[in-house]
This record gives sequence, structure tokens and C-alpha cells, in this order.
Amino acid sequence: MSAEETAFERVSKAILDKARAEAEEILNKARKEAEEIINKAKLRRRQEQKKEEAKIINDAKRKAKAVIVKALLKVRREQTEVKKKIVDNIVNRVRENLEKRNFDVSESLRKLLSEALRTLPQSDLIIYVSKADIDTIKKIVKEMKLEARVKDVREANIIGGIIVETVDGKFRVDNSYETRLEMVLSRLLPEISKELFGE
Repeated sequence: MSAEETAFERVSKAILDKARAEAEEILNKARKEAEEIINKAKLRRRQEQKKEEAKIINDAKRKAKAVIVKALLKVRREQTEVKKKIVDNIVNRVRENLEKRNFDVSESLRKLLSEALRTLPQSDLIIYVSKADIDTIKKIVKEMKLEARVKDVREANIIGGIIVETVDGKFRVDNSYETRLEMVLSRLLPEISKELFGE
């Protein structure tokens, strides 16, 4: 082998070694880049999974809250209905007692008329009572010597009590049992609710 061939082989080997080294370096660099790309992709996938999990969890929490709110509203509505039925039952019993008239109706009408007279101006009056109380109120008007002032006694669609108004209709006092009951209830219902329901 000549010196030229040996030099050629050495140069060829050096070029080949350099090419292998560069190829190895490129390959290592490519592996590192591929590994970084894979790691970034894995990280991105984990982040996206976490975002998706968080979204699913938040959606589930939102839906659970909506279900809870709906259930609470339903319970409150049902409680309100039950409370209303209880209060209505109490009011109906009071009304029934008023309709049964297990009290001195004459004395009741006398007091209600006296109260109305204190409120109304000194003028001619019309008195309204239930059909059952027309005779009773006429007797009371005579006893109280109000015949000159009371111009008429008329029937009203009320359970009982009395409504008195001036003939010109400018002033009116409603002392019917229904109105009195409403007034009492408006004051007492909060106390009744507190007593019955702890509100």
C-alpha cells in the first residue's frame, strides 16, 4: 500500500468519523428535541386534562347548587302552604264562632254602634247590619234615642256587626265582624306565626 492510499484511507476514515460524529450529534440533538416535544405535549395534555376536570367539577358543582336551590325553594313553598293552611284553619274557626253567635249579639252591636257614633260627625245616618240583626239594631236605636238621627236601617251582606255611614256617603265606619277580624288578624298574625312556627 502506497503512502497515497494510506493518506486517502486516513482522510476517508477521518471524514467518515467526522460524519458519524456529526450524525450522532444530530441524532442526539433530535432525540433531545423529540423528548422535549413529547414532554411538552404530555404537560399540555395534563394541563388540558386538569382544565377539563376542573370544568367538569365546576359544572357538577353548579348543577348541584341549582338542584339544592330548587329543593330549598320547593321546601319553603310547601312550608308556606302548610303555614297558610294552619292560619286559614284558625281564621275559619273564628269565623264559624262569629256565625254561631254564641255571645250577646245585642251588647256587641250596641258597643260597635257607640264606637261608630264617636267617630262620625253629627249628621243623619244609615246603618247596615246582617239580615238577622235588623230587628235587634232597630231596638237599640230606640233604646239609645237615635231615631231622629238614624234615617234608615238596611241589610248588608255581612256575618254580623255594623256599618254606619252618613246619608251623603262622605263618612263611613265599618265595624262589621269581618272588617274587625281582618284588623285583629293583621296585628296578631305575626305573633301567631311566631308562636306557632318560631318566626
